[in-house]
Amino acid sequence: MLDYLRSEKVDFVGLQETIRHDFSASELRRLEFGSQFNWNWLPAIGHSGGLLLGFRDEVFEVGVWRKGNFYLSAHLLQRRTKQKWWFMLVYGHADHQRTGEFLSELVREVSSYQDPVVLGGDFNLIRRVGDKNNANVNWPRVHRFNDAIANLSLREVARVGARYTWTNKQLSPVRCVLDRLFVSPAWEAWFPLCSLTAITRIGSDHTPLLLKSGADERCGPSRFIFQTWWFGVPGFLDLVKGKLGSFLSDFGPHRGSIDLWMCVARLTRQFLKGWGTNLGKEKRDCKARLLAQVEALDAVPDSSGLDEEGWAFRYHLEDQVVLLDSLEEEYCANVVVCSGSLKGTLARLTSMRLPMGGDGSVVFLV
Repeated sequence: MLDYLRSEKVDFVGLQETIRHDFSASELRRLEFGSQFNWNWLPAIGHSGGLLLGFRDEVFEVGVWRKGNFYLSAHLLQRRTKQKWWFMLVYGHADHQRTGEFLSELVREVSSYQDPVVLGGDFNLIRRVGDKNNANVNWPRVHRFNDAIANLSLREVARVGARYTWTNKQLSPVRCVLDRLFVSPAWEAWFPLCSLTAITRIGSDHTPLLLKSGADERCGPSRFIFQTWWFGVPGFLDLVKGKLGSFLSDFGPHRGSIDLWMCVARLTRQFLKGWGTNLGKEKRDCKARLLAQVEALDAVPDSSGLDEEGWAFRYHLEDQVVLLDSLEEEYCANVVVCSGSLKGTLARLTSMRLPMGGDGSVVFLV
């Protein structure tokens, strides 16, 4: 998930079934790339549920947070366009004895909103027979769900990618569409080019969904971010000492103090950006090959079907990707604690950067 947050430059993120009662500040910072997020969460009840929702602070101002038994919502102001709207993240309980309670709360809350709304999450309900890969369909629940959506005048955003969003991960799996995103007509009028993409499922029984508003998706060069775990890379300190020395000797004699500082800062950022990009390239290439194999296998069940041996191989590839991710996280967590002036100098050098304006687009990872 962290790779998706980083590569897609996500501006807000919603997670369901966190099975967590709270989150530490350090845990939330690990989900932030580029700038600070405004976070809130709905605690899990026992070993069920739990929601986490965050918005990039430079893109959104959160005016109001609201919580219910099955939802966490935020009233948003997009700083660039001054548009106000609601985002509501939901988790429908797997115990269908509570489906009526869930839908009633959903209808009551959305009906109270005066501004446009986006509603997304794990509903644990299907809308049609094609949302499940078997014929075991509870039609009264289907009709009740569709009636609730119709009464709210919401439209489901068409999804591209995986046909189903949930699996029980067996060799002969049950697969369903449980995760969805709905928008009100006013929000869709603002963002008529919005799109929803199902991302390759790794390490979870749910498929992540990526929402893009389609509003002015021009992107500038990626901003350099100094990673503190680089201090744990063998030889990193000596490498940087050498580079700083060469920059100072090559560009220092004929420059004033401020000019020299700006020059060395710029050259250091350029060097570290390239060095950091190439760091771990072999591991990233291996992960990319594994993901390509998983994606190819995921396309087979939707067309001709996949046998038990095929599913077993798919799960094996998924386990390898998860292992690569866990090794990387463990490595990054084992940061070498450095003392002395070099770390402080690097922190100051790399923190000097130009402000980057938002492009008005919204990216959401369910």
